Amino acid sequence: MLPLIAFWSGLGRAWRRKRMLALYWFFHTLCAMGAALPLMAAAVPQLGRSRLGDELLRQFDLAWLAEISAAAGEAAAPAVIFAALVAAATLLLGAVFLAGGAAPLLAREEEPYSPEEFWRNAGRNFWPYLRLSLYSLVLYAAAFAAAGLLTRGAEALWGEGLEAKPLALAGYARLALLVVLFGLVSTAMDFAKVRLALSGTRQSLRACLGSVRLAWRNPGVVFWLWACFAAAAAAAAYAFVELAARLETRGTAWVAPLVLLQQAYVLARIWLRFAAWGAAAELDPILRPLPASEPEPTRLEAADYQI
Repeated sequence: MLPLIAFWSGLGRAWRRKRMLALYWFFHTLCAMGAALPLMAAAVPQLGRSRLGDELLRQFDLAWLAEISAAAGEAAAPAVIFAALVAAATLLLGAVFLAGGAAPLLAREEEPYSPEEFWRNAGRNFWPYLRLSLYSLVLYAAAFAAAGLLTRGAEALWGEGLEAKPLALAGYARLALLVVLFGLVSTAMDFAKVRLALSGTRQSLRACLGSVRLAWRNPGVVFWLWACFAAAAAAAAYAFVELAARLETRGTAWVAPLVLLQQAYVLARIWLRFAAWGAAAELDPILRPLPASEPEPTRLEAADYQI
């Protein structure tokens, strides 16, 4: 019950920050465009000279990357790898910077929104949130390794057998476990961002470890909170894929509605991201209240003695 209440509360908090949602979407799109430029610089020249360029673009098929690699030989791999690294770094830094501006305003709902406050928070929280993102990579790696133990155990038991069904089922179970563990880590990091915003500290490692401890002590609450947002994201993705598939078959006249649909889907994902931070802000004071501030010492006025 508590995760569901937090889920709806997070959606409400995100909806009340519509101006911030538009600002976040605009600069998130700019970051995505900046991340795509290195890859476009490596691929577009070859794509423009390809006879199948129009068909590949229409179907949005990535098979032309193999054609580029075969035409350029070994020199293409370093360029593509470098472009991918630049794109990943651009997206990471942009996402961290924007999260630093949005999460505190969602955590402190009583604080009025203003673009100046958004950018002030983004600059103040950039380094703590960046360190938090780097610490989370260790947790994601640990979750990946833990899920891999399931496959290794299955191979040790049935690897020499003639039946492939147990190994296939173990692969599906590993994938499901990996999705759940990654979701729990992502939700724990949402709590860490909110804790940094509410406490006003810059201790990223302490916030990271404290959020992991919170998830360990409250696995049911964290799991069902993640499950609510995972179901909402899956429903939004399914609706987008179905509508996009129908619009693509109607010809070039429906390109503009398809672009609008894509941007609406991006807005929906950002809204869910805001709602996740809002839900974490709703639950964090309940699951681990902030320490009470010490009362200020009272000043006693000296008595006025008259001689």
